[in-house]
Amino acid sequence: MRDEVFKAIDVADSVALKLLLEQDANLASCRSNDGMSAVLFSLYINRPEITEVLLSYEPDLDIYDLAALGGAGQISVILATEPKSVHEYSGDGFTALHVASYFGHADVVKLLLDHGAEVDKLAMNGSDLTPLQSAVSNCNVEALKVLLEFNPDVNVKMMGGFTPLMTAYALEDEEIAELLITAGADKDAKADDGRSVADFANLSGNK
Repeated sequence: MRDEVFKAIDVADSVALKLLLEQDANLASCRSNDGMSAVLFSLYINRPEITEVLLSYEPDLDIYDLAALGGAGQISVILATEPKSVHEYSGDGFTALHVASYFGHADVVKLLLDHGAEVDKLAMNGSDLTPLQSAVSNCNVEALKVLLEFNPDVNVKMMGGFTPLMTAYALEDEEIAELLITAGADKDAKADDGRSVADFANLSGNK
């Protein structure tokens, strides 16, 4: 049944999902083999109508789900009793700070950092992503601004040697690029394949 739930989410079949949940409401809290919740999966693949269906069945939400949803109040309660959770990884190798940064919840980002989350912590899934790169990759300016207040490494390289500034230009987000440059991003950096920041800027039509 769990696999059917994830399949229904993947193809955005809300009718099939509702039928499954009507048979067993606990399926709204189900998780994949690596521990990712159905709710978080629906958010990652941007199926808001599916997320709404799942939430209507009041699933159990962990710190990663709440980081994606923007549940600062509920996260505060978790951190009060489980302070170490701010350092832990989800099944897919991200911390709650990575998740909150990616989904752009600046208030959650600030809360986690104030509770000791490591601003430059690398994802444990081979991507070498930091929370800053997570924010940049989804063009979340407000989350990025909060992260920059905590002096992250703006020149950190992800798999392939790509820097946040390269990502910003590849996504044609000039506001984020300017924020990174102001924070000290290296405009002369090169990726492992030899491409420079200028190459990414030119590729996006930014002169």
